Amino acid sequence: MRRAALALSCAITLALALSPGGAVGQKEKEKEKRGEAKGQTAELPKGFRDWVHTKSMVIPDKTHGLYGFHNIYANPPALKTLKAGGTYPEASIFVASFYEVVDRDGAVTAGDKLMDVVMVKDKKATETGGWAYSAFGPDGKPLAVDPVADCYNCHTSVRDTDYVFHSFVE
Repeated sequence: MRRAALALSCAITLALALSPGGAVGQKEKEKEKRGEAKGQTAELPKGFRDWVHTKSMVIPDKTHGLYGFHNIYANPPALKTLKAGGTYPEASIFVASFYEVVDRDGAVTAGDKLMDVVMVKDKKATETGGWAYSAFGPDGKPLAVDPVADCYNCHTSVRDTDYVFHSFVE
């Protein structure tokens, strides 16, 4: 997802969407390029750090697409299914915060924030298995991402767990 450290966010009214050319038409093309079409948008939830922290992992190789120190959080509906298994209910949300990897005196810790990646169960996200994907920079602003190429294509390898890679560990 380092490539996807360039992700997406939000919607526009139908009247503006129907504007065929000019600045508005260009805005629509830019939105589609970022993956904001067809429900492929997820907001960065406020207060997600208060949710249950479900996993941490480190990918120390800076050339890897998912480089970073990751902390993953789940909202209550996602947590319930993460623990029990099965299909996630609508509005289940996971947020993964990516940080620089700091190795100081043999201790690996999180450094500066790189981005937050959001995955929201959304039945409108038909092109991505019912999940909307977005990414946000350390400043909370949306980053450009192609939800199919940068997210869904990899998540299809875990279709049997409703596109979620990790499981709950006590």
